[in-house]
Amino acid sequence: KCEILEEAFDGEGEKQTATVKFIATMIQVDSREKTAFMETSLFERAGKHIREGAWLYKSGDVVPVEDEDGDEDDENTEE
Repeated sequence: KCEILEEAFDGEGEKQTATVKFIATMIQVDSREKTAFMETSLFERAGKHIREGAWLYKSGDVVPVEDEDGDEDDENTEE
């Protein structure tokens, strides 16, 4: 599951960029272990020659998700 927290767009046309902040929550099929992370991703438009200017993933900053008490969720963090 992916929950988008923030979206921001800058520029126009082929120079357009987007910043998206989201939380991804996943469950391992065999063990049913739950894990989550938060990522802030940067996308930019491809040229018109690629699907009429599709979005391309450029970079991302991944951090652990904090629980309701503001602490990192240690159960879901591998060391």
